[in-house]
Amino acid sequence: MDVLRRANELQAQGHHVIHCEVGQPESGAPALVAAAAVEALTGKRNVMGYTDAFGLLALRQKIAEHYQAKYKNFVDPKNIVVTTGSSGAFLLAFTACFDTGDTIAIASSGYPCYRNILGAVGCEVVTVEINSGFKLTAKELKQAILSRQNNKEKPIKGLILSSPSNPTGSMLTPDELKGLCKLCDEEGIHFLSDEIYHGISYGMEEATAISFSSNAIIINSFSKYYSSKFL
Repeated sequence: MDVLRRANELQAQGHHVIHCEVGQPESGAPALVAAAAVEALTGKRNVMGYTDAFGLLALRQKIAEHYQAKYKNFVDPKNIVVTTGSSGAFLLAFTACFDTGDTIAIASSGYPCYRNILGAVGCEVVTVEINSGFKLTAKELKQAILSRQNNKEKPIKGLILSSPSNPTGSMLTPDELKGLCKLCDEEGIHFLSDEIYHGISYGMEEATAISFSSNAIIINSFSKYYSSKFL
């Protein structure tokens, strides 16, 4: 964010800036989405009132249909929560899963805000080194677990990981994701799977953690693939 602020300052001064500092699609929102947003704000239906605490039921049902169509996974709409952006989802998930002082694992190359939000809610962050393929798999996580046991350090209570990854772009194979889910279930580790970059991949289909564990918490967003950062 510091880089983005400085880039915007230089741009305001008349400098030509190519923005590579944030994961923001170059295109704007699809015209149909923008038109629907305007209609919701100004139309006669007056739909901009309070919603259910978990979000509009119709929207949650559509999200469930998406997971059925894309991943062949049934997801009950009652298990879907709509938040104001994925950062809101991270905050809710962290406070629901963890207590102050819990140790949470993140990859050595990952989204910086994981650390910031976890620190804000009083969690301790441990960094797990990625492998030569820029991935954190069950192998790397198991090594971190054993190392902490041998050193009599607090156990890892949670893992937050994105696949495809920000910033490396690496993506876990279905078998790698399955192994990670299995290890987390065995060790009692809350696995938060950040799948915000699903749909932006080339040459290999993404897998979702919900295919391999009913305990995994999936976080996704409209801001990347759907280029709708205002939703």
